[in-house]
Amino acid sequence: MMKRTKLVRLAALLGSLSLGLAGCVGDPSVESTQGAKIELIDPVTEEERYEIAEKRTLYDVNAYVATVVPYVEEYSAEASFAFGSYGAFPGEKVKKGTEVIAADTKSIDEQIKNKQEYIKQMEEDYQKYVEKQQKAIAEYREKEAAGKWGVDKYEAAREPETIPAEDGSGTMVPNPKYEEWKVWFLKFDGDYRINKHAADILELEMAQKKELYELDLKHQKYELQSMQKNRGKATIKSKIDGELVAVRSFNPGDNVRAEVPVVAIGDLSRKLIKCEYINNRVIRNAQDVYAMVNGKRYEVEYQAISSDEYATLTASGEKVYSTFKIVDADDNVKIGGYAVITVVLKRLEDVVTIPKAAVSRDDSGNYVYVMKDGEATYVNVQIGYSDGVYVEITHGLEAGDAIVYSSGSRFGDSTVTLTKGEFHSDFSERAQLEYGASTYLTNDVENGTMYFKEMKVEKFQHVEKGDVIATVRVEADNLALKRNETKLTRLQTRLDDYKRINSENANEEYYKEAVQNYEDQIKDTQEAIAKQKSDFNVKVIRANVSGTIVELKDYKAEDVVQKGDRIARIADENTCYVIVEDQNQLLQYGNEVSVAYFDEQRQEHSVSGTVVTLSKMGVGQTLQSETAIVRVDKDHIREVLTVALAGEWWNRYRFTINAKLRNIDSVLLVPKQAVYEVGGKTYVCIKDKDGKFKEQSFVAGGSNDAYYWVVEGLTEGMEVCLR
Repeated sequence: MMKRTKLVRLAALLGSLSLGLAGCVGDPSVESTQGAKIELIDPVTEEERYEIAEKRTLYDVNAYVATVVPYVEEYSAEASFAFGSYGAFPGEKVKKGTEVIAADTKSIDEQIKNKQEYIKQMEEDYQKYVEKQQKAIAEYREKEAAGKWGVDKYEAAREPETIPAEDGSGTMVPNPKYEEWKVWFLKFDGDYRINKHAADILELEMAQKKELYELDLKHQKYELQSMQKNRGKATIKSKIDGELVAVRSFNPGDNVRAEVPVVAIGDLSRKLIKCEYINNRVIRNAQDVYAMVNGKRYEVEYQAISSDEYATLTASGEKVYSTFKIVDADDNVKIGGYAVITVVLKRLEDVVTIPKAAVSRDDSGNYVYVMKDGEATYVNVQIGYSDGVYVEITHGLEAGDAIVYSSGSRFGDSTVTLTKGEFHSDFSERAQLEYGASTYLTNDVENGTMYFKEMKVEKFQHVEKGDVIATVRVEADNLALKRNETKLTRLQTRLDDYKRINSENANEEYYKEAVQNYEDQIKDTQEAIAKQKSDFNVKVIRANVSGTIVELKDYKAEDVVQKGDRIARIADENTCYVIVEDQNQLLQYGNEVSVAYFDEQRQEHSVSGTVVTLSKMGVGQTLQSETAIVRVDKDHIREVLTVALAGEWWNRYRFTINAKLRNIDSVLLVPKQAVYEVGGKTYVCIKDKDGKFKEQSFVAGGSNDAYYWVVEGLTEGMEVCLR
């Protein structure tokens, strides 16, 4: 070890070596003069300031804020369909196979019914055709056979066309019997040929008809199967047991696009932790990776994704998160819980360290000045890992060596003893009341013209099924009614006449079919007349379900209400939610919150609620939202609704969501006044039992307005300096 014979005054030396350390002995405001040449002038004494080489733990650790989320499956429609209704709502439990979104199938059901009736009629018509043709062919074949019998008979008894003359001259003369034979032969031959030709033609027509019929029938059945298949696809069912944790908002009739996730089911028994994306390579090279949940360490398994999958997700605009499976998760790990993923890249325990800025460099390498026998002695050192503030000394110094160095102190004489406590952040935002399910009340009168008279309810009023919503009058279409009544009389007369005229054929199939046809027409006409009269007598519009009026059409007296027009929307009070803006995604599924509100007398009240939608970290892009849904405790729904409904519409917006978020019990807390940060790392100045001070880095899980909480590096009972 080399000594220099001349020494500088300590004040001059420290002025040239001072570096930015904060803590009991540091200030981070000045850069190091590493490698500067120092002129040695006068001796220094032990009374001058110096830094003791201490054994410390040096960290290179990244802590990622994370959330406990459930295993989630997202579902989309196989084929696009018109939205009909929800089968479950946020926070509700569902079983495997539960229909969570159903289509409005009225239109397709009507199409299926019409197609089935059309196919049935096709089959019946074809069967009738076949029976008719077969009957005609049988008749022709019977006549053909008779003709063939005659042809064969007369062919066998064929008379010669000429015979010898009776005078014995040998002259051939016409045979009279031949002409008679010819007449009968041609008659039978003509019958045979005509009937055979007719039968052959009918059979050919039947073959062609059958071919066309079978092609058409096959096509119609294919269309029916396609409709039925699409009808079966016009629903989204859960494939697991779990809870509905996210869903897109739809109104009746809205298009639910195929292959776009619109609902998510979470299995709350399968707990995962998600945080900002961590590269696979970082995890592989880390010394230690673990999670802190509610102040307790849990081992985790990293769920890696491939580079191709990462590229695909980012290219589609998806934000990628890292997922960890919790090993041996216990009851303390709750869905929505605040967590920290700790990735220890390097942890060096009990190594000799000094401030990094105390090390200088010259041609000989790294060096420091060590106080020995009252003198500052030049010492070469070998350094290892540095956390940015402290550096590991691998050779040249031992713990306890006094290094000539001082950067001053930002701390006073006050200290505090570290204890465990509750850590949380406060959340408070205005919110509004919403409903998950509702039903539209429409004009179902098909006959006549409806005119509006008076609305009998107000917006946000509770109604029971059957309550009068509005009064109306219907102007009857008497001409249409008269036409149907005349038609009914004529149909009945025709049926009576047909039965009388064809009474002797009552057992014939065509007779039965004709009678059935008349009776069907009569029944349809009677039903049409009954519906007309019923519609003409409508005086009021009644609620079709129980619930809360959330929409009312702005009709004026004598306005025409068209068929299918919406009159009101009634919300299902059992799906009462409070919606709150949460752009920073602080609220997590399962978080318990308080719903505060004012009553009509401006008295403040609060009820409990639960967040029932996942934040962006838990679901894909199409299911992410800037708002969170809070389900009001069932015991207090009526209480909340009473306030919301008692007065003007703005009462719905008199709610505030208050919550303690990132809530952790019994973790080691460090006052912010005792902490300084350098390069993203946190440090404190510790006073040990001998009254000595030293700075120590620690791994912080996070901070609020008052405290940092400790993942590792500090222990309960330590005494730390305050700034």
